[in-house]
Amino acid sequence: MKKKTGKRIRCGSPAGAIFVLGVLILVVGGSFAAYTNFQSVKRVVSTGTQSDTMFGSNYLSLISLTDENPPVKRISLAESDDYYTITVIVCNYVWGDETLYNPKNITYEVKAVLTATDGGENLPGGITDITMNGNKFNADGTCTLKDQKLAAGKAEKNSYSFRIPKALKDKIKIQITAEPDSSSADAVNSQKLAAILSFADYKVTKNWTGKFLDSTINKKPLDYDAFNYEISGNGEGKVTVTWDDKLQLSSWTVIGGKNTTVPEQGKHSYVFDVDASTTAIQFQFYRNPEKPLEEKDNNWISFGSLVTVSYQEKKAEGAE
Repeated sequence: MKKKTGKRIRCGSPAGAIFVLGVLILVVGGSFAAYTNFQSVKRVVSTGTQSDTMFGSNYLSLISLTDENPPVKRISLAESDDYYTITVIVCNYVWGDETLYNPKNITYEVKAVLTATDGGENLPGGITDITMNGNKFNADGTCTLKDQKLAAGKAEKNSYSFRIPKALKDKIKIQITAEPDSSSADAVNSQKLAAILSFADYKVTKNWTGKFLDSTINKKPLDYDAFNYEISGNGEGKVTVTWDDKLQLSSWTVIGGKNTTVPEQGKHSYVFDVDASTTAIQFQFYRNPEKPLEEKDNNWISFGSLVTVSYQEKKAEGAE
């Protein structure tokens, strides 16, 4: 059998050694460049609130574990006989996208605390008739459910149904907090879900505003590679988010596959619809490596001005 022959570069020769070394440099250098480029795109802050924190809710907002000032939200209630009801959902995924579920188990505690709508220290009578998942509130206006779990590996959610006597709707607010235990703090980037829900009837000014959630943490904008932004408000219509080209909108944020626009030089906009039941939407911006942030942007007031939010209310049918 004829042995195959061919020209080979012998590693023992100087030319062969130089060639092999050159190939290794190209392979390793190219791999490193690809890796570092990928990392620069994917790197996010550990205190993220949207794409890198898979812990969400239909009514509660993500805030730092140390934050004691949750947002206040005006909520509509469903009517049933002598009671009003509302269901709060806590899930292990980014709210609105079940494919972004947490790869880790989450164990948490849900605590609901009643406060008087008028701001007074005394709670109205009858509060022990308010229930959360069938559990009555205590006379001090609290109700706690411990050892709540969301298992890793798939999208999961837990529901908390509140039943409120009609006579109390305009007299109380409920502060609800879903706080992870120490074993789950890392899984949710040291964040908790919280909000103060108000149900009192009053004339609502329909409007939407936005803010950087990271501004509540004791760090400056230049400490981050990515930024968590929440738009909150009420009213059905169109919301327009406009941002400076020093920032880039996370690509998966775009709802319904709509494209962003460039309304003017150095600006980008994204317009999307909101319905009457929506109270908050969260997404993420990245720093634009081609347009670095400046020192003047390194405070949350100046940095916050890089993004603006406007709202156009949906007109009623037949209205001009």
